[in-house]
Amino acid sequence: MGLFANLFGNAGKDIDDTLGKMKDLADDIASVKYADDDEKRLMNGQPAASNNDAASFSATFTEEEGPSGDSWGPTMPSEPNQFNSGLSYQDYFSKVFGEAFPEYQVNREEHKNGKATIYTFYLAGVKKLVVEVTSCSVYRYKIAKDCRAEGIPHLRYYHDYDGWWNTASYVTRRTAKALGK
Repeated sequence: MGLFANLFGNAGKDIDDTLGKMKDLADDIASVKYADDDEKRLMNGQPAASNNDAASFSATFTEEEGPSGDSWGPTMPSEPNQFNSGLSYQDYFSKVFGEAFPEYQVNREEHKNGKATIYTFYLAGVKKLVVEVTSCSVYRYKIAKDCRAEGIPHLRYYHDYDGWWNTASYVTRRTAKALGK
């Protein structure tokens, strides 16, 4: 029995159960392993995409990730990206994945919350990667946690984060890395 159950009997048991669930949730959040540094920065509130100080904005990225303008920054790059493609974000990602990874079967599924699309990559019938394209206002960890439990890589892209353009080269490069290419 928990502290509140000892003090208040059955009425306190509900409080103890709720506190236990809150502790489990906090443990889950604390144990989150980010897909990569991009996701870690976003989940920790960095960089502020609305920051117009281009020098400090681009200095937060390594050469491998690309300079501001590759897929981040206050100015839309001229390279094909999610926002200049003329496609919905779902169709844009489907097109990029299909063109860059034709050897994979990529299944697309709309998440029940309506704010995310899940792309699952298969090679010869074996699940190789799960990519979640979601709203930056949604902080859901279940898909990432399930992938970790299955030993399947997981990526998350945000379709509505100001200053993140999801250029074709960035999406291809990051996805290829997750696929071990």
